Amino acid sequence: MLVELHVSLDASQTIRKRWFQDDYFDLFIWQDPTNIISFQLCYDRMGRERVVSWDEDRGFGHHSIDDGESSPHKNMTPVFVMDGAFCSDEVLPKFTEAYPFLPQDIADFVLQKLIEYAEKLCPS
Repeated sequence: MLVELHVSLDASQTIRKRWFQDDYFDLFIWQDPTNIISFQLCYDRMGRERVVSWDEDRGFGHHSIDDGESSPHKNMTPVFVMDGAFCSDEVLPKFTEAYPFLPQDIADFVLQKLIEYAEKLCPS
C-alpha cells in the first residue's frame, strides 16, 4: 500500500515534491500549482532497483540504481546508471494494485505515462 511520506516546496514555493512509498515502489512527484511536471517511479526496491522517469521537458528515461554499497568501507551516494529494459510486464500489474492508495489525479497520470512508455518501447 503506497503511503505518502513527505511533501516539500522548492525555494520559489511553486513546485511541490511528494514522496509515496510501499514495499515495492518509491514514487516521487513534482507538481506545479496546476500540473504534474515530473515523476520518478523506483521499483523492485528490495531487489534490483530500477527507475522509470518522465519529465515534461525531457520525456521518458529508465535507469538501474547503483546503491554505492559495493564496499563495506565506503558509503557512496546512490546514482542512476543506464538501463533501457523497462519491465512493464512486472511494473504495470504491481502499479495497478497500488493505484487505489494514491490520490486519483496522480494515479491516473502515472498509469497513463507508464502505459505510454511501454507502448513506445514495444509498439503493437
